[in-house]
Amino acid sequence: MRDYVKHISLIAFVIASLTGCSVEKEIPETTISTYKPLEISLGLQRTMCYGSCPSFAFEVLNDGRAFLTVGQFTEEVIGRHLDEGDYKCTISVIEINQITTYAEANGYLKLNDRYDDKRVMDLPVVISTINGKTVFNRYNGPDLDELYSKIEELISKANWIAEPETQK
Repeated sequence: MRDYVKHISLIAFVIASLTGCSVEKEIPETTISTYKPLEISLGLQRTMCYGSCPSFAFEVLNDGRAFLTVGQFTEEVIGRHLDEGDYKCTISVIEINQITTYAEANGYLKLNDRYDDKRVMDLPVVISTINGKTVFNRYNGPDLDELYSKIEELISKANWIAEPETQK
């Protein structure tokens, strides 16, 4: 009798397991239509040169999460002193959209991806990203200083939180 109960219990468990996995769940239409994959909405990176060029990398995702890696000589550009290392914060999506809208209205998405001359070595590179479009600007590129200034102002206003393990 005990073996009979064990077999029935085992069969019931197997049936419940198999049918439980086969149930299809419907995803509400509002979830599908409002889902937006994470991507870099805004980014700015300045590379070092043989002198005292500022170096940092900034990215903000379309949900407002922002990341900053501070290198050398950034105080003037960022507008305050931050130790070398990684930082994070949240930036208003409205502020992000103001800059991306400005960039798109001024033809950013139509720019070439790369402005460079590989023979030129001592010029820093400025790499900017707007809504997935990245422009590598080292030599004979467009004047994007106003866009860079807007992004750097955003960086300077943010309340950065240091990632302690990365601080030098």
